[in-house]
Amino acid sequence: MSLYSISPDGSAFSRMAYAVVTISNEMPCFSITKKEEARNGTPMLGALIVSDLSVQPVKKVWSFSAPPDWPIPIHADSCIRYGDLPPTATGIKPKSLVPGHFYSVFLNGRPKDPSDPTYGYQGKFCVRATADGGQQVIPINSDMQTWIDEVCPVNIQPQKGQ
Repeated sequence: MSLYSISPDGSAFSRMAYAVVTISNEMPCFSITKKEEARNGTPMLGALIVSDLSVQPVKKVWSFSAPPDWPIPIHADSCIRYGDLPPTATGIKPKSLVPGHFYSVFLNGRPKDPSDPTYGYQGKFCVRATADGGQQVIPINSDMQTWIDEVCPVNIQPQKGQ
């Protein structure tokens, strides 16, 4: 997915790339794709926002920002776990994730290359209740209809290894 905006003179554009949502200790964990890292190196993250898209108006459930002079490098092989504040960041306390709700994450960051038009990374996920009273995070891939519908499917299974 790439979203572009063109300036009136047609010369400038920006790009939204995909964020990866994985699972770490039953919580969502956020990163970038290996393809994005290979494309232009390690992006520097200025902020992260997780929003609940199942409510209107959309509600921010967790966010943080890094000082402008101390952005956070984000690698494809690492991730930021929901609720874990990086050392240099300031943010809001994470709210509990609600089973049946659909969430998005926005990583506000750019590659080091100033000519790269990427201005952020977006990912999506659902949370569902488990039979034992716990909850399960379901990453939503960009090639799924659910990505567009923004409604948690009832019959989706998590991918192996997650």
